[in-house]
Amino acid sequence: MSKHRPFTPTPGYRLFLQSLVQTRLDRGYSTQHLAELVGLTPAQVASFEAGEHPLGFIDVRKWLLALDMPFTQFTQQMEEVLDSTLERDESIIFPGGDLEPEPNSYARADPLPHQLPSIQALFFAPGGPPEIRTIANTLEAKQALVEGLITTFETGVSNTIGVANDEALLCDMPLNRHVPATGAHIFGPFFVAGDAPPSFRSLAPLELERLLDALCPELPQTDFPRLISQLEGGQEWMDLWN
Repeated sequence: MSKHRPFTPTPGYRLFLQSLVQTRLDRGYSTQHLAELVGLTPAQVASFEAGEHPLGFIDVRKWLLALDMPFTQFTQQMEEVLDSTLERDESIIFPGGDLEPEPNSYARADPLPHQLPSIQALFFAPGGPPEIRTIANTLEAKQALVEGLITTFETGVSNTIGVANDEALLCDMPLNRHVPATGAHIFGPFFVAGDAPPSFRSLAPLELERLLDALCPELPQTDFPRLISQLEGGQEWMDLWN
């Protein structure tokens, strides 16, 4: 029996996933809503969107039908994305300059966000101060942190994304934070990470500083250095400005 090889998304496939996730978001569908339409669990939808398992042609067609997106329109948009990417930097799709690379053989200096073993995020427990948390870069760890199925929200800070419990109101979770940029009220525990569709990444020091300004107006400025220094590279970043 041959040993099963884990699926490793190519850069081109990740661009495809990014377009697929954006289509869902543009339609205003949550992962739970889409899961119900295609006969999967929300966790399975999130796993496919994170590139942990490949989507076949029939799966993609069923997915797009559920999103009310014509297959031809989606493929046309994908061609535009790929053409635009190739014009900017061919190495994004074909690293190393290979026009016909071997499947799953892309050489990258740094791992993709979904391949990192852990990420650093800003965590908020209801009624508690913000904390820097290092969490395993798995769907299960993210769900455990928010105590249930995950959903995302805009934070008002560029290149960051909030992750909260998708059923917080149904579970009668307490109010946690108000997001001034959108007017949203977030219930239950949540965290904010770097936005790297269709996955998440660690926050950068400047992003953390802006998030603390936006989401924690009550936090003394003297607490900022303590939190930023807990990020990887945070102390070095502060030293440059001191």
